[in-house]
Amino acid sequence: MSDSSLVDIGYVYTEVSAIKPGVARVRAGFNTHKTKSLQFRLNQLRNLYFAVHDHQEAFAHALYQDFHRSETETRIAEIHTVLKNILYAMANLHQWIQPEAVSDLPINLRTNKVYTERIPYGVVLVMGAYNYPVHVTLSPLAGAIAAGNAVVLKPSEQTPRFSQLLTEVLTRALDPDVFWMVNGGVPETQALLDEKFDKIIFTGSPTVGTIVAKKAAETLTPTCLELGGKSPAIVLSDVKDKDIDTIAKRIVWGRFTNGGQTCIADDYVLVHQSRHKRLVEAMKRAVEESYPNLTPDSPDYTHMVSSRAYDGIIDLITTSKGTVVTGGVTDADRNTRFVPPTILDDVSWTDSSMKREIFGPVLPVVVYDSLPDACARIVNYHDTPLALYIFTSGPTARGKNPQVDLIRRSVRSGGTIVNDTLIHGVLSNAPFGGIGSSGTDAYGGKWSYDNFTHERVTIEQKLWNEFMVGVRYPPFNEKKGKALQYALQEYGGHVWFNRSGDVPIDGPSSFFKLWAGVTGTACLILAFAQAL
Repeated sequence: MSDSSLVDIGYVYTEVSAIKPGVARVRAGFNTHKTKSLQFRLNQLRNLYFAVHDHQEAFAHALYQDFHRSETETRIAEIHTVLKNILYAMANLHQWIQPEAVSDLPINLRTNKVYTERIPYGVVLVMGAYNYPVHVTLSPLAGAIAAGNAVVLKPSEQTPRFSQLLTEVLTRALDPDVFWMVNGGVPETQALLDEKFDKIIFTGSPTVGTIVAKKAAETLTPTCLELGGKSPAIVLSDVKDKDIDTIAKRIVWGRFTNGGQTCIADDYVLVHQSRHKRLVEAMKRAVEESYPNLTPDSPDYTHMVSSRAYDGIIDLITTSKGTVVTGGVTDADRNTRFVPPTILDDVSWTDSSMKREIFGPVLPVVVYDSLPDACARIVNYHDTPLALYIFTSGPTARGKNPQVDLIRRSVRSGGTIVNDTLIHGVLSNAPFGGIGSSGTDAYGGKWSYDNFTHERVTIEQKLWNEFMVGVRYPPFNEKKGKALQYALQEYGGHVWFNRSGDVPIDGPSSFFKLWAGVTGTACLILAFAQAL
């Protein structure tokens, strides 16, 4: 979008010269310690809740204008999820902030309070993405606020109407001492990354994520990177004819929701040859049923976010060696950035559609004969996807279905769903995140709170027990050494396993713990008595 177009819609970039003092102001606000208060955090979360709740229609309309996304889809996929996440944090924050006692202490520390407490990182930079700009921007923001941090928020410039509206709404709703928004493109982002933050969360492409991680590494700033990857939908050989239509609908829904611009979308189908023909026919029917008489003006289908993204998808379709089952480029429209749902059949692993994450309304279909070979190819070509989808008519539990177990043992992924797609993204208290090239760290419910806090161990030592701890001071002798040995040893120096054979998988037995505890305590008391 040109600078003149941005002016026309009222989207204002932050002055680069304002970024350094803006970040400094937020840090000064954090240093007043106001965010440490539970009441302050809850009040800020309340303000965030009503800011979203009261502007639902405006947010949905802005995103319809930005990239023709159905307003109903915005409410279902984003706004309701964010509101639920905020409420969950508010309902549980009083429990999350409580210290947790450390168990299994050595004998010499059992008279002291030993616990972990979670403290805010400080100033957190939240960098949102365009594809789900409500959810992936405001859910991390809620977690950072709940954790007691000050926040600098950078929404995506690719959804300018929404980002401008969000800036106006949140600037009014949240405390300006500890919250600030920065809008802009590459220069503004670079200026932001030149500042020192205490944690950065970024949602976007692996390419930009790598840039963010490298920049953060210069100041040893921890990062949470929510990236993407080629997430497979694997259709097993045990799928029955009666289940094909249901599976096809769920695959099509996962792929073409939000115009395919979903980081956890099923990026390709890997189907057993015995199920191939029926599945492709069913997926074609599912597209026709979900998007009947589809045109660029249809209200329930999302377009590409930019002309650049549109051109990339058109190039991918035209260079693919696969067979176009439905969709294609004939009815595509660059003026509105409309690309119809496209299924590409008989695609090879080296096809243009299989080189990287598609992030658009294209679904390649790859056929396999051998499941072990298919798993090996996933790992070889597109290891560590953000999501892993498995479809079976057999048992869903890995312990009862050898094919499901093989896939889950072979392929590391950020999340896994058996017999559906996408739905783990709406869970309020489960970790959402990637592994390897699909991301680092996770957020969601308690995981968001943990993500944005540092877990600090604390020991409240006594002064009256000097006669017990005195053995640690030099000069040392054999008696002191034995006393320290018994104080620090687990189970009095005894073990519950042999030098050979298998180690018991259930750990030490109750009898062993009792016996080792009694004898260890007796030896410790004797050793201390002799050392004093």
